[in-house]
Amino acid sequence: MGHIYDCEFVQGELPMTKQEIRAISIAKLQLNPDSVLIDVGAGTGTIGIEAATYCRKGKVYAIEKELKGIETLKNNIGKFDLDNIEIIVGRAPESIPEIAYDRMFIGGSTGSLKTILDHFKRYSKENSRIVINAITLETLSDATKLLKEMKFKNIEVINVSIGRGKNVGPYTMMYGENPIYIITANKGDE
Repeated sequence: MGHIYDCEFVQGELPMTKQEIRAISIAKLQLNPDSVLIDVGAGTGTIGIEAATYCRKGKVYAIEKELKGIETLKNNIGKFDLDNIEIIVGRAPESIPEIAYDRMFIGGSTGSLKTILDHFKRYSKENSRIVINAITLETLSDATKLLKEMKFKNIEVINVSIGRGKNVGPYTMMYGENPIYIITANKGDE
C-alpha cells in the first residue's frame, strides 16, 4: 500500500503525526520487508500502520497507554485490514516485548526515554535503527545527549517545518504546523 494520506485515517482525540512528517520518519526507519518495528507511543497508530504496509513479512508492535488512543488505533488497523500489527496496551519500556527486533520509532516516551533506549540496546538486533520524533527542545536535547552517552552510531538530527495553504477569501495563506525534530541513530557496539 505505501504512503497513506491523513484524510484516510480515522482520527481520534490524540494528536496524529501528519503525513509529511510520517513520510520522512518512515523513510528514516529504512524498513525492510521483514522488519520488526516497535512503535512506542503509538497514539492513533499512523506511524505503525503505515510502516506495517512496508514490512508485510515483518511485524509492528504498537505500544500505547492512553485508552482513548487504543480505540482509534483498533479502528485504523481494521480500516486498513492489517494482520501484521499488534496493539500492546501499556507504558514503555515495561510493555515492550522482550524479543529481537530491528527498528524502533519513539513518538512519545512519557519521561522514560533512557529506559526505552536501554531496552533497545539490550534486545534489538545488530545494525538496528531508531527514529525519535521530538516537538520540544528539551526532548531533542535529552535524546541527543543520551544517544551520544550510550554510544549510538550515525546520530542525525533534522528539523522539519511544514506550512499548509488555507483559503482566505480569494487568497491562499500559509499556516505553519509545529516544527518537528527527527532524530535517527543506529545501534552502536557494546
